[in-house]
Parts: sequence; structure tokens; C-alpha cells
Amino acid sequence: MPTLALDSDQTSVGHVSTPQVAYAQSVVIDGTSTALTSGDVYQALRVPANTCVLAAGIDVLTAGTGTGTVALGDGSLTYVAAAAPTSATQLSVANDVPKAYAAADTLDVTIATANVNAKIRVWAVMVDVDGINNSQIVTFA
Repeated sequence: MPTLALDSDQTSVGHVSTPQVAYAQSVVIDGTSTALTSGDVYQALRVPANTCVLAAGIDVLTAGTGTGTVALGDGSLTYVAAAAPTSATQLSVANDVPKAYAAADTLDVTIATANVNAKIRVWAVMVDVDGINNSQIVTFA
């Protein structure tokens, strides 16, 4: 299989002049006044179509008690595996591989095992890859 080189007439190739910027979203889910019920699924963050999620996670802001667990995912990819939020910390991220979403989706928090009485922040770092307005057009020789 041959390697096709850029045409020698093209001298300005490399980074685009107006790159897409990563941004963060977050939401706080408070189970300290009313416990989060086991079996519930909270659609925590919206992921627009044509967005790449670079990373996502859960911060425990106020530790809870008990054996209830929280997990973060989109139905096919788990960002944070089920863990009991019993200490104020960042829960272990199970999957830090970026994922590109062709269609709109949500990042969901699932409550399992028992009720959860912690306050958590769900976060994600995303990049919009839909409106890339400075694509480079090159030819190959």
C-alpha cells in the first residue's frame, strides 16, 4: 500500500487557526436532605450530538453512610464504576478513554445496592466537533 504525500505546493499545513475549545459541565445531586433511592437513574448531563467527551467523573462533596452505590455512564460506556460515596473524594474513573457521540445522549448516575445520602458533583469535559469551521483542504500527490 503506497504512502501518499502532501502536494509540495502546500506550505501551510498543521494546526487550524481557530481550534475548538474544551469546556466543562457539572451538576450537583444532593442526597443529604432526601436520600437518593436505590434503583433510580438520574440523567445528570446532556451530551449534544457531535460532541467528544474527553473525561467524566463524580466528586463526593458530602460523604454519606451506608452501602448504597453511585455509578456514571451512558448505557454503553461506564465512566465511574459503582462505588459507595462514603468519603469526600473523587471516585475512581473506570474509563478515561474519550468517546465521540454522533447522536445526543446523557451521562446518567445510577443508584444501586441501597439508598444514598451523599452530595455528589457529576462532571464532564467535552469538545464540540460539529462546528469545526476551519478545516484544512489539502491534496495528495
